[in-house]
Amino acid sequence: GDSAYAEDYKAELRELAGDDPRIVFTGYVFGEGYQELGSNAYAYVLTSGVGGTHPALVEEMAFGNCVVVHNTPENLETIGDAGLWYDGKAGASSLAPVLETLVSAPPLVEAYRQRAAQHAADVYSWDAVTDAYEALFRQILAEK
Repeated sequence: GDSAYAEDYKAELRELAGDDPRIVFTGYVFGEGYQELGSNAYAYVLTSGVGGTHPALVEEMAFGNCVVVHNTPENLETIGDAGLWYDGKAGASSLAPVLETLVSAPPLVEAYRQRAAQHAADVYSWDAVTDAYEALFRQILAEK
């Protein structure tokens, strides 16, 4: 990804990365490239502490990613039991141990990948969403 408002932070990250060939700064990526990155990521970390249900988070779950989120109520509701979280107020000191666990436990990552994909299909697919709306409308009509 990228950010239009974080030039100093991006420069710091590039300096920390040095010439490490494992670290790639992609910039903005859309379309097929975005889908390719999302479907081949080891894990997806959402650090945002604002907003509601983030479409990118739902997409990453649908791609079958192991997801880690900042522990806002909205993010926790979105992932249910299909992802991991860290204390966003504590920041990196809370996120680091979660990432260290995931790096050292590929079977755990795989288990969360499967749970995330299933959760996204069960809760956020068009079929699930339209079924929920139909049930709501039936309930409203029945009350009249």
